[in-house]
Amino acid sequence: MKVNYGKRTLLNFAMTKARMLTLLIVIAHWAVAVLHLFLAAKVLSAPNNSVSWLAITLITFGHLCVCIAVWKFSDKLAGLVSVIFFFAALGADLYEHFLHASANNIFMVAPTGDWTIGFDASVFFLLGFEILGCLLGILLLGRRTRNSSQPKFANHSVLS
Repeated sequence: MKVNYGKRTLLNFAMTKARMLTLLIVIAHWAVAVLHLFLAAKVLSAPNNSVSWLAITLITFGHLCVCIAVWKFSDKLAGLVSVIFFFAALGADLYEHFLHASANNIFMVAPTGDWTIGFDASVFFLLGFEILGCLLGILLLGRRTRNSSQPKFANHSVLS
């Protein structure tokens, strides 16, 4: 559906597919991250077996900031915010659940029935969303602007 208003189209105002996918990844990551906190509370022993509402608030605020950046900012700035956010989350996730010798390490979690399987699955879902978020952020960072100063034919290399 294309409605023309001079040089502008209604499609220019809509989000690109990469931005929409990034936004969906941020929302899915938030949902799994909050669920992960509740699963961690079921798996961990006392005194770490409660959900911190401060953690939920901070996680929600961080994801909300990334959503606003992806929704409102330019492709490059949205990509940069997305890459920084998801790379930081990926680093923290890898350290906390694979490298650090603690009760949160998936190799050291004491089996507690179905909760352990859910906890491990949520760790891998978070990893997947973080990798996708980094890749989509890099894709947004690499986008060319439409008002490029170079003509289209100047983008070809001399050797081709």
